Amino acid sequence: MRNLVLITVFLGLLSVSCTTKETKQVQTTRYPNEDAPLALLMRAMFEDMEEIKDAVEKGNSIKSYLSKHRELLTARPTNPNVKTVTFELMGNAYLESLDLMEKSSEEELISNYKMLVETCLACHQQYCPGPIKRINLLNLPL
Repeated sequence: MRNLVLITVFLGLLSVSCTTKETKQVQTTRYPNEDAPLALLMRAMFEDMEEIKDAVEKGNSIKSYLSKHRELLTARPTNPNVKTVTFELMGNAYLESLDLMEKSSEEELISNYKMLVETCLACHQQYCPGPIKRINLLNLPL
């Protein structure tokens, strides 16, 4: 009789625990730094670079992105230690390359675009290597 009571209590607890047990879903995030303004800006800059690449490949004119991209010098990063003198120098180098590319003659456009992509890669090799694989997608085909 005692075993029957124990079994009944056990089964009752088991059924209650199974019906009230919450299922936790593991949610993966594509962008682990999605709330930092600098991370948001960098993703927008990548999309802009895709537009620039498309325009360069098609020989179309390029609109100016310089004022928007200047924000990289002031946008709050995920890690405040990122904003060093080196970051500022590399950011300014990128902005100068972007300015040069936007003012390029048709003959210089491809080489100046390639230099712009290289400035992105150089900085990301120092600071945030995660996007390097994605940045490489911006390279023009040989």
